[in-house]
Amino acid sequence: LLIERVHFGQGSIGRLSDELNRLGSKRPFLVTGKTISEQTDLCQKVEDSSGRKLAGIFSGIKQHAPQSGILEATRQAKQANADLLVSLGGGSPIDATKIVVKELSENFARSALSHIAIPTTLSAAEFSHAAGMTDEASRRKVGFRDPRLVPRVVFLDPEMTMQTPAWLWASSGIRSLDHAVEAVYSPKHQPFVDVLALEAIRLLFENLKESSADPSNLGKRLVCQMAAWMSFAGVLSVGTGLSHAIGRTIGATWNIPHGITSCLTLAEVMRLEASRSPERLILIARAEGRKLEGSGQKEAALEASVGVVELVRALGLSKRLRAYGITQDDLPRIARESANSEDYARALRVLEAIL
Repeated sequence: LLIERVHFGQGSIGRLSDELNRLGSKRPFLVTGKTISEQTDLCQKVEDSSGRKLAGIFSGIKQHAPQSGILEATRQAKQANADLLVSLGGGSPIDATKIVVKELSENFARSALSHIAIPTTLSAAEFSHAAGMTDEASRRKVGFRDPRLVPRVVFLDPEMTMQTPAWLWASSGIRSLDHAVEAVYSPKHQPFVDVLALEAIRLLFENLKESSADPSNLGKRLVCQMAAWMSFAGVLSVGTGLSHAIGRTIGATWNIPHGITSCLTLAEVMRLEASRSPERLILIARAEGRKLEGSGQKEAALEASVGVVELVRALGLSKRLRAYGITQDDLPRIARESANSEDYARALRVLEAIL
């Protein structure tokens, strides 16, 4: 992948000007969402840190990155004669900016603009070679995968996250937890990924709740950002599982944030995995800090899912599918779109349990 630098730590955004100089940018163009643009001072902080006038700001990126917003961002960036793109926000602005890079380069047929990502959530989209946008006609997510989609520079500055709504910070943290957990019980699991994923799980269980309750605790916010970074190693090398698959299916169609889809699905998928791969779930339970002394293998494996249930509840994020308008009649179709024929029954079982 093409990530050249990751700047992390409180105040690290102050190095933005140096990075723009290194990349030869005089006309950086900012892509973000309406809430950040209208209800925070983060766009001004980016401009101040850049040491130059932004060529423009597009703030029309919505949840799940609808195609129309991406096309308009592309048009405006081209009109502004942008020489570099900066994404600011969660997974949707970051994914949208990746696709804008792709569009401006005519699918990389021409030289692509550099992309600097400044995440304000824990989605970890900034480390991904994939990007998704929503086809508004079909209400389905369309995905792209290419190493050239990855931003060249990432800034993990906890100061830039302080104005993120608590529910969004917390739920995107569960999304990162989902990355790490599914890496550990992946059939393709490997020792290198295990180390990073299990450490991500430990750090999120120790820091996510307090960092959500107190955004000014920048130390814990930064630890969660580092955990999100660690969590993504598995996505690239061992893949994701059923929790992610169901989340992709229901997210765009019912307009459910991806962090919330993980709050809905992860614990129940873990319950199923406990019977299939108990030794892997026990590793997860230990990373969560669960007390397993005196427990049998099955009971110890199930403790991992209990830990996630309790964390989601403590964050105030316990949800059911029906809260988003999903009905019993929708479940077979969701299961078909989320799983192959071999896993269809498992997917349906998960959906019925969380309806």
